[in-house]
Amino acid sequence: MNSLSQALLINSKNMKYWIAISHRLNNINKSFAILARWAVLLMLILGLWNVIGRYLGVAIGQNLSSNRLIEAQWYLFDVIFLLGLGWTLQCKGHVRVDVLQSNWSSRRKAKIELLGTIFLLLPFAIGVMAISIEPTLLSWLIGEASPDPHGLPRYWIKSLIPIGFLLLALQGISEAIQKASELKGSLLSQESQDSNYKENRLD
Repeated sequence: MNSLSQALLINSKNMKYWIAISHRLNNINKSFAILARWAVLLMLILGLWNVIGRYLGVAIGQNLSSNRLIEAQWYLFDVIFLLGLGWTLQCKGHVRVDVLQSNWSSRRKAKIELLGTIFLLLPFAIGVMAISIEPTLLSWLIGEASPDPHGLPRYWIKSLIPIGFLLLALQGISEAIQKASELKGSLLSQESQDSNYKENRLD
């Protein structure tokens, strides 16, 4: 086995290791996405009841809704948004501007995606997560509650902010691994082709 073949084998093993990590990170976000999906259903049920209960309550002279139910609907939206950040990135569901990318090669797209993830997405996600930790801990410390009568506690829903952006950062790492692997695989394939071409010329 020549040195190039050995290098290709080592790089292939390294790529498999990092791809396995990427799959684990993907599975973490898939698990939280299941919670977000159930939150969608619960939010719709609560929203429907809040609308029906308001008008039905007026008709029968009883209050069938409450601030607690209304706030629960808002909180479920927070669950959907924050726990679905990473999953949406995994599914390529975030808004993208593809005017320039439509004319780029797949290798150039992968490079831009990798650089954008490392220098834009990850600093943003990690920054928001870091900034939100202290207010979240303070909210738990003081037992922050809703200012509205019979409202829900605020501290536990604030905990979803650092968690949500942590999930986004983890998915960003997964995306970076996939793009780096894609670029590495393309480079190794090119090196292998060049080596075969040289060997054929020598023969």
